[in-house]
Amino acid sequence: MDIRVLLIAQNDNARQQYLTALEKCDVQVFVSESFQDLSAEICNQSYHGIFLDLQTKMKAIKTNKNYVYGLVANFPVCQLKINDQTGEINCIHDSQKFGGTMLDFINNECRYIVPRMIRSDTRKEIHFNVILYKRKDKIQPEFSATINISKGGCFIFSTRDWEEGNDVWIQIKELKNSELICGQIRNVVKWGKSMRLPGIAVEFKCISVSQIEEISNQCR
Repeated sequence: MDIRVLLIAQNDNARQQYLTALEKCDVQVFVSESFQDLSAEICNQSYHGIFLDLQTKMKAIKTNKNYVYGLVANFPVCQLKINDQTGEINCIHDSQKFGGTMLDFINNECRYIVPRMIRSDTRKEIHFNVILYKRKDKIQPEFSATINISKGGCFIFSTRDWEEGNDVWIQIKELKNSELICGQIRNVVKWGKSMRLPGIAVEFKCISVSQIEEISNQCR
């Protein structure tokens, strides 16, 4: 299976060093110099993971934090930094162990996931009250809230056990049309696994036109 990764790095020297290292990892690499420079070619590809230069990330979140975190939320992410003293590449990711490498990230977090495309819509930090159901028959609901949302999906706080790829049914209490929305779980952030809020990233599969309009109006 061909592994496709996206490298986002603004500094020319750092970007070239990352590319040289990735050439040894037998992966297909697409490159962007910034979050604002995502070409049509890049957005039309699906990726197993993202390599993100830490300096590029820090600069970007100063101006548009929501966009940065929303863009990478559905992907395994490896943050990269070049050690000023040794010149080596430091890798920061969920499965990292001491001395972890870019290849460790590829083998442990990218190789066995379904590749995903970058979202075309930006999620807003809107906290709707929601009721989550693992089954459409409304058994054993979980009362929670959205962390962010767009017309295409949302991230919902949850500490339950969820499986990526499964369907989930969502009732958003603030919508005039509060019928169940069917979504597919694209990513799961488990409690205690990283310094992020636990929950599920959901892509809407079955949602009414009126619900999309209400959400879109709230996200303006």
